[in-house]
Amino acid sequence: MHPLLRIVKYMKKKTLFAIGVVIFTAILDSAFTLVSPYIIREIINSIFYEENFVLRFNALKLWIPILIAIGFLASIFRFVQRYINEYISQNVIYDLRNRLYTKIQKQSIDFFDRMETGQLISRGTSDVEAIRRLLSIGLRIFLRSICLYTGIFIIVGLMDWQLMLIFVGFAPVMFISMFMYAKRIRPLMRQIQNKFGDMNSVLAENVYGSRVVRAFAAEKFENAKFENENEKYLELNLRLAKLRAYINTIFPLLLTIGSFLILLFGGRGVLAGTLVGGIGTLVAVNSYLIMMRMPTRFMSFAILHLQEGTASLNRIFDVIDMEKKITEKEDAIELPEIIGKIEFKDVTFTYTEGDPPVLNKINLTIAPGETIAFLGTTGSGKSTIVSLIPRFYDPNEGAVLIDDVDIRDVKIEPFRRQIAIVQQEAFLFAKTIRENIAFGKPDASEEEILRVAKIAQAHEFITSFPKGYDTVVGERGLTLSGGQKQRLTIARALLLKTPLLIMDDSSSALDFETENQFQVAVSELIKNKTTLIVTQRLSTIKFATKIVVMDRGKIVELGKHDELMSQGGLYKHLYETQLIDQQDANVSFNKLNSTPKGSVDSAIDNGGHK
Repeated sequence: MHPLLRIVKYMKKKTLFAIGVVIFTAILDSAFTLVSPYIIREIINSIFYEENFVLRFNALKLWIPILIAIGFLASIFRFVQRYINEYISQNVIYDLRNRLYTKIQKQSIDFFDRMETGQLISRGTSDVEAIRRLLSIGLRIFLRSICLYTGIFIIVGLMDWQLMLIFVGFAPVMFISMFMYAKRIRPLMRQIQNKFGDMNSVLAENVYGSRVVRAFAAEKFENAKFENENEKYLELNLRLAKLRAYINTIFPLLLTIGSFLILLFGGRGVLAGTLVGGIGTLVAVNSYLIMMRMPTRFMSFAILHLQEGTASLNRIFDVIDMEKKITEKEDAIELPEIIGKIEFKDVTFTYTEGDPPVLNKINLTIAPGETIAFLGTTGSGKSTIVSLIPRFYDPNEGAVLIDDVDIRDVKIEPFRRQIAIVQQEAFLFAKTIRENIAFGKPDASEEEILRVAKIAQAHEFITSFPKGYDTVVGERGLTLSGGQKQRLTIARALLLKTPLLIMDDSSSALDFETENQFQVAVSELIKNKTTLIVTQRLSTIKFATKIVVMDRGKIVELGKHDELMSQGGLYKHLYETQLIDQQDANVSFNKLNSTPKGSVDSAIDNGGHK
């Protein structure tokens, strides 16, 4: 189905009625515009051919007020048409924008792995604006062009069929030119909008990674990358400008030739006395030919808006029609309050088809109330395995069960409300600290917010700000340190009081002193819930009732600390390696503290050795 026909589905009854009003006013506006040359014909004939002064004066007294009234009425209908047309476009894109945003919100996590941020922003802004231009400007000038073209051919045919043949001869040339223009501009508009999305992606990436760019002094490289995309965007727009210049040149040229032919043959008819209506008819016919410039120019713009809007509609419908990988079954059940048993049965998972599996034949049973620590080398699948539990992804093979129920058989939103997640990347919204903590529970009381902030060891630094909990954090929390952001995300998760808690390396940005305070508080909080902790820190592991050691997507060791140490495997290697690194760090720190103030620089230069 053509995307323009799909737009009708988004129109309400009052919007469809408004389209009828636009069509009606377009016909009336065009009709009054078309009458003007005919009245001018009568005025000219009364001046040139009426010898009686009184009759000539009476004719002028009749036709001139009519001409003014027609111009006034045409202006009124043009105003109504433009306003109603804008009303239609604004209502349609309002619904379309909401549907696009809702669709993005309902997409599963893998959608954002595939779709660039800049492309999404481009679809929600420039593409929506292109659709608005199509519906508000393109539709209006297209309707007016059709009405004017039709009226001009009918009126000129009634005045003089021979002069009408000149119009008929030029019409196919103009329509073929418009067709060729539309054929070439359609793919070009798609390329321009895609390139605009690419340019937005580079810009968004640079803004989000501004600190990294400046830290590595990579401004010149980033400027060159953006300039490259911008240059390609410029080249495409210049190609578009060339096509527009072509169409806006060829039509006036054709009309000028046509005007010459009408004056030539029509003038002969006036001199020979064979042209009905004489000079008035000749002037009127030539006026209609000149008038054709307007609908012809309008038609070129309408084609431009049509191709631009169609390309934008296709891009937006690409997102709206994109299948959601994580879907609910029609007979999905609402999972009752989670007890906390979790089971992985022969789970295999890969992010991209054809790549080696990130998880390979995972079998693991977690009892209610257990605290499980996932440990392993980088890329071993620790974060991926906990991402399957809230059903951010579905396993390619096997199943994940909660309380002996396959999570693919339950309703997603009620299920996720029973899970609190502290993710590895501490993301905050550009709102107040209070709003960020209460994001998952907007109706939380002040006492609840203060309680979880204290547990997360965030209360002290929050109250140090002049506005306290009403402090507005910068975009993505950039005004806070990494540890402060992470403590706020921890408080946000703890506020939910869910039976299942997932902490994906949530203490990585905390200093040792703050982490020790945090661990003491959390040890009380996790007693009555199943807790999954992805970590690399030894201080976190000691709270686990069971440790899962992973390597290359498989569980290679499973047990308690003492059991795993006695096995002498990967866990012991990781534990001892980190312990040695920590001890070396403490020795270096103590040595630096004990160095006389004047010798600090030399101690650093010598790597801490005398």
